[in-house]
Amino acid sequence: MRVWIDSTELEATDSVSDALDRARAHSEDSGRLIIDIQADGETIDDAMLDNPPEDNAGIDELRLTTTDPVAFLVETFLSARESLTLVRDDQGSVADYLRTGDLEPAIVSLNAVLTGWQAVGDVVSHSAELAQIDLANFEFNGTTAHVCITKLGEALTEIRTNISAQDWSALGDSIEYDLDELAQQWDALLSALTQRVQQGVNS
Repeated sequence: MRVWIDSTELEATDSVSDALDRARAHSEDSGRLIIDIQADGETIDDAMLDNPPEDNAGIDELRLTTTDPVAFLVETFLSARESLTLVRDDQGSVADYLRTGDLEPAIVSLNAVLTGWQAVGDVVSHSAELAQIDLANFEFNGTTAHVCITKLGEALTEIRTNISAQDWSALGDSIEYDLDELAQQWDALLSALTQRVQQGVNS
């Protein structure tokens, strides 16, 4: 099995596990981050990455693509901030619909809000891990990432409680005030994380 990482061909191997280990070592030595793995021109299966086989699994060629980790993280945080802007727009729509009693479009927009927050939360968690940033102790603007994460969890729990109780007035208040304030805090968090990785992911 031939193994390529960007334009460099590594030593051939008959083991997917061995190929991935060599590729990771190569990327770490060169200060790069693997962002894509293709097996014979197709995206490699996640299950194979979680438990790479010791044989070649019928693969003739592995191709791995890397990128600069700082540039990747900065772009990731920028995309998350853009997503957060859309989430705030959806939150405004939910509040407007609830005020006029239009429950069906309110629920549709609310689903978009919850999905958006989940995605932003995942970005912060995974990217901080990649950048070796301890969110429990990461401070910015007089608060911490841990406080932001905790407040978001509490707000989302309250929203689900309001939905279960069909307390649309309380739901509207939570969306319009609590979540909007949290969106501003999370935008500041993403900005602070961006500054941190630009200073150096291990600083």
